[in-house]
Amino acid sequence: MEDKKNYSGPLMIALQYNDLFDLDSTSTSTNTDVLPKGRAFTFIKAVQAVNERLVEQNKTESLLFEVILIAKECSEEIKMKIVESVKHYGLEIGKFFFYKKEELINTLQSNKVKLFLSTERDDVYEALHTGIPAALLYDQADDHVLNRLKVIFSGDVIGFSEDSLDSLSDFGFSETQIQTFKAAKICMKEFAVLIGQMRGRFGKENSPLCTCVLTSWGSRNVCASALKTLREWGVDVDEAFCLAGAPCSPILAVVKPHILWDGGLHNMRDLSTQCQ
Repeated sequence: MEDKKNYSGPLMIALQYNDLFDLDSTSTSTNTDVLPKGRAFTFIKAVQAVNERLVEQNKTESLLFEVILIAKECSEEIKMKIVESVKHYGLEIGKFFFYKKEELINTLQSNKVKLFLSTERDDVYEALHTGIPAALLYDQADDHVLNRLKVIFSGDVIGFSEDSLDSLSDFGFSETQIQTFKAAKICMKEFAVLIGQMRGRFGKENSPLCTCVLTSWGSRNVCASALKTLREWGVDVDEAFCLAGAPCSPILAVVKPHILWDGGLHNMRDLSTQCQ
C-alpha cells in the first residue's frame, strides 16, 4: 500500500454498468440511445460533488475520485448506449472497459483499482479474496438524496485484532470466514487511509464526504476498538452505530449510505440476515 503522505491521486473506483443504468426497464421497442438511470446514479453524483468541492478549495488537487465503468458480455448496441448515456447525463467517467466474465479480476488489477463497487455480492466476495478492495454498492435509487457521499465501514471487521480474529474459530466461525475477515481488513485499510486523507480536506461542518462505522454483532469494546483503529488510519468518523446483534436495516434506511463495506459478511450464512 502506498504511503498516504506520498500518494497522489486519482483514487480509482470501478463500477459496473448494470448498476449505473437500469437495463431491466429498457424496452426493446424504444429507439432512444439513452439508458434509464440505475441504482448507482446518486453515487456518481455524490462523487462528482466531492471532486468539485476539492477542486474549489485547491485547483491543483490530485487526490480526486476517478470512476471507471466496466461491463461484461454485452452487445455492441448496449456498448454504444452506455457511452451515449454517460455523455447525455454529463457523468464524469474516466474510462470504459468491456471484458469477459473471467477477466474481472485482471481488469481491476491492471487499472490499480482502489475500490470495486457492485451490487453483485459474489463479485465483491471474489475481489476481496484476491486482495482487491471491494464493497457493496448500497441501493440509492432516490434522486432527491443530497449529493453527499456516505461511506459505512464494518466495525466488526476493523475492531478485531489479528489474534482476536484467529480466536473466532472458538465461536463457530470457519477458517474460510476468518480468512475473509483478514483479507477484508487489509483491503479496507488501504481505502480507508485514502478516504481519511480526503475527508481531512474538509471541515467538521458541511462536508460532502461522510464516514460512518457500523458494528452489527460485535460488543461495545469491538466498536471502540474500531473507532480507535480508524483514528490511527487517519479517518475522522462522523457517525458510529453499535447494534450488538440488532438488525441493521433500520439504521441503513436512515443513513442511506452509498458504500457499505461489510467485509464479506453478506456471504456468511449465519450472519447474512442481520444486514438485510
